[in-house]
Amino acid sequence: MTSGEHDKKVLSHQRLDLHKNTQILYGAENAVGKGVEFMKNTIEKMDITFDDRAPSIVIKIPQYCDGYRDILSRGGKIRCITIITKDNLEYCEELIKIVSELRHLDNLKGGIAVNDSEYMATTVLKEAQPLTEVIHSNVDEVVEQGQFVFDTLWKNAIPAHRRIRELKEGIKSYETKLIEESTEPVIENVISKILLTASDINICTSIEGFQYSKNYLTKFLTPSFKNKNIMLQKNVKLLAEINRDNFELIKKLLDLGVDIKHSKEVLSINYMVTESDLAVAIKRSGKDAPSDSILYSNDPSYLDHFSKVFVELWKNGKDPARIIKSLEDETELSFIETIEDPEESVNLIRTLMYSAETEILAILPSFNSFLRQVDVGMMDLIKTLASNKSNLSIRVLIAEEIDDVMRKQIKTIFDQFSDKPHDSYEVNDIQLEYQFRGIENFRLKLFDSRLFTEIGFLIVDRKKSLLIESRNISSLDMIQSIGLSSYSNSIRISKSYASIFEALWTQAELYDKLKLHDRLQKEFINIAAHELRNPVQSLLGFSDILMNSKGNIESCDKFIITINESSKRLARLVDKVLDVTQLENELLILNKETFNLELLVKDIAKEYNSNIRLLNNKQLDIEYLSHKGNDEETSYKKRDFCLVYADRVRIIQVIMNILENAVEFTKIGKIQLRLIQNSDSNDIFLSISDSGSGIDPLVLPKLFSKFVSKSRKGTGLGLYISKKIIEAHKGKIWAENCYDANHQIIGSKFTFSLPSRR
Repeated sequence: MTSGEHDKKVLSHQRLDLHKNTQILYGAENAVGKGVEFMKNTIEKMDITFDDRAPSIVIKIPQYCDGYRDILSRGGKIRCITIITKDNLEYCEELIKIVSELRHLDNLKGGIAVNDSEYMATTVLKEAQPLTEVIHSNVDEVVEQGQFVFDTLWKNAIPAHRRIRELKEGIKSYETKLIEESTEPVIENVISKILLTASDINICTSIEGFQYSKNYLTKFLTPSFKNKNIMLQKNVKLLAEINRDNFELIKKLLDLGVDIKHSKEVLSINYMVTESDLAVAIKRSGKDAPSDSILYSNDPSYLDHFSKVFVELWKNGKDPARIIKSLEDETELSFIETIEDPEESVNLIRTLMYSAETEILAILPSFNSFLRQVDVGMMDLIKTLASNKSNLSIRVLIAEEIDDVMRKQIKTIFDQFSDKPHDSYEVNDIQLEYQFRGIENFRLKLFDSRLFTEIGFLIVDRKKSLLIESRNISSLDMIQSIGLSSYSNSIRISKSYASIFEALWTQAELYDKLKLHDRLQKEFINIAAHELRNPVQSLLGFSDILMNSKGNIESCDKFIITINESSKRLARLVDKVLDVTQLENELLILNKETFNLELLVKDIAKEYNSNIRLLNNKQLDIEYLSHKGNDEETSYKKRDFCLVYADRVRIIQVIMNILENAVEFTKIGKIQLRLIQNSDSNDIFLSISDSGSGIDPLVLPKLFSKFVSKSRKGTGLGLYISKKIIEAHKGKIWAENCYDANHQIIGSKFTFSLPSRR
């Protein structure tokens, strides 16, 4: 090991360029050397943070001071954050001269630095002494993370000149700022500063706001209160709605000496105010977190306003003892509250939805009311809640008769929330239930009947309910469309409304089944009219000829062959009709087993090749190509390649359906079958490509729908059945045309996927 190797430790990063690495450097010589190199590599900017000891290091160590000046002389910019104190004031005033901008922020530890392509950090700083240990990285992800941390701190720091003026002149400067990047360290810094330094603390919190802030209350407030000496010096008042979710914590805070009152008037406000500081949680609509930003101020005008608001709410608050006793005895004090302000009703809807833990049930009285919900972002909120709370069930019912135009509009709205577009819409499709792609715990159903109701309601966890009078107006303004609302926390009332919802939901599902049954009847008639006529006429015509024919039977061979082919055609049609009926009624039973898909495909290709040569004059060749991914040294063992757990007969049916189409539309050329196993997703893909005439662009968007075909033969059911079979196996199937350099169609390609069995 060469000299100096003990002083470095390199952390490797998989899948990164060889020149990208992270190092830990020990010793002053290595640390300072890397710092000088870091400054030389700075082209446009260097962002740096360090604690109160570092200004002396920058000013006293020539390598650092000269490095800063050199960056500025090259046209670069330096943003610096430190802790400005009376002890380092002289150094900070010198530091201002060699940086582009200097800011102050309390409670900094160690330091970080980010330039155009590198990141450095240290936790060991001694006054006027060089660094002895640094972490250096040029890995892109590390640099980006360091830049994010710096930018967050920069937004919350104050200009250096203001801090210097405070220290020199003893002048208290007031500030009001919105802390938009409310990361946990930032929130912790703001709340801990307020809680631990103030003597009089007033906390007003909403339903979800209390859940959000309780971690910080228990983290910073409760430990302090356990120290009786500290508790004697503090007067803490907490105003909140006491409910089943928080009353145990309320009891603990009461035992620690916190003065608490119960109030239902704090549904949309969450703040903490002391004699010198104010922190207000700002909630953004459409987000799952109750607050995204914090408004901080020490301006006396803000403090006075929020303190007066708190005093008025405190006067009307209720003694928590009775509320807690009713909750412990499970005799919650029920109430019904009438809300006249539409904006308050909208805020309450959001608050209740945020607070939901297990279930949200909602009835929208009309299609227009649904459009209004979309317009104000409720669909965004529902999608966020459903995505982030997997145990939360959300069901919404539109209680109006819906026509095809409305149904298509709903589908378009749901497509806007999907990463990939849904299949093209067919007017004949009957879709009475909608979901976000990939989200199973949200369902929107169309009641598709006339209730003539103008009341919508929301039920949360079958504990709280909100009835809303809906004005049936054409405007999409939600505020204008809302009349009186009735809010209740009565479990009995909420359960009663929930039972009404369940009855309507069940009735809607029955309507779905009836419509599906009616459609299947019509489609069966269409199949009979579409496909039965030709073979039946052949059977009748040629059987009549046979009945009236005389002579040897050999002279009637062609008639017998035609009758046989027509009979087989009818048999295949019956099989397909039965398959469609099973699929539409979700009666398809899969007899799954584990088998090697590659061996199956090889056998089918071989057999089909033989049949083509025996029975066809087409100059066709069917070949199988194996490919196991980009890495030929894949970790999959040979015997594990392309194992699937599926219904062998049904998979054969799918492959044969696709091959029949390929053979029919390809007169000369090749049909290639290729298997690929994705090592990341474990999906197996089988593609069948041909050099035929391709797929008609008009047919392509609806190729897998029933009765879609450009062939003179067939029912147009084969690909539809294939799609349903693959989807029943949790796979996907699609088709595309192949093009040459002149954008001319030179064939088609069908692909389907199946999950592998490893």
